[in-house]
Amino acid sequence: MSSITPLLDTLVQHVAKQRAVVDLLPRHTLPVTPIPSPASTTEFSQAGQQLLRLATLIQTFQQQQPPTPPTANFIQSTAPLLGDAKLDVLTLVSRLQQLVKNSGIFYESAVARWAADKLPFSEVRQQPQNLGTGAAHAPKIQQILGQQLDLLQTGVLRMEFELWPQAVLQWLVQPDVHPLVQRWRDEQRRKQGEPPEPPAWQSELKLTVPGLGELRAQMHLGEQQLNMQLQCAEPWVEPIQQAAPTLVQRLRDNVGVSITEITVLRLPHE
Repeated sequence: MSSITPLLDTLVQHVAKQRAVVDLLPRHTLPVTPIPSPASTTEFSQAGQQLLRLATLIQTFQQQQPPTPPTANFIQSTAPLLGDAKLDVLTLVSRLQQLVKNSGIFYESAVARWAADKLPFSEVRQQPQNLGTGAAHAPKIQQILGQQLDLLQTGVLRMEFELWPQAVLQWLVQPDVHPLVQRWRDEQRRKQGEPPEPPAWQSELKLTVPGLGELRAQMHLGEQQLNMQLQCAEPWVEPIQQAAPTLVQRLRDNVGVSITEITVLRLPHE
């Protein structure tokens, strides 16, 4: 696993519990389009061949593993993230950070930071890889390895968890450019004395709340410019439209992003 540490370090450390009653995000509505495999690009020469070999190794390993449900690659929580607490942005952000940080997906990165005296060893010990041993713990480690390889191959960080009981949030985050490709590009720019390209991200989330229905958000963030589109059931379109300017102002003031407006649309029938 140490060989993939530099690649995992390039991925965002953002932030997820599976519920069978909630459908996965339909692929045809997902704005995060699949990024071509390194094998399909002519941008590289020797570097491209190295990336192709890595992709081939990942695919070979995945083919040797027993079939797993699609949600196996989602970061998940074992309990509602907020429990009985009211919705508070700072609390939610803190618990999301803990969920991802302790998921085990970025374990090698944590070890590397500890070795560089940038992280206390107590945080490394909180990783799932260090919380159990023996055959009973093997399925969990196998699942984490599958999540790491999926992240390397697709560049997509997948999360699914409950905010409160039965209030399920699904979240996908993906860079515009595959992290393996981006790392190679940045290395070439560094050799030419140029700064790295500014990162850009695409994201989609789906929140399902009993009695209120489904809310979807599609976002793109690049160079501090945020574009956002919301979709909801017909009865909620007008109230959310009226509240959107307040959200825009809060994003400008508290997050520091540039955003002109939030588009609110009726959720299409599927």
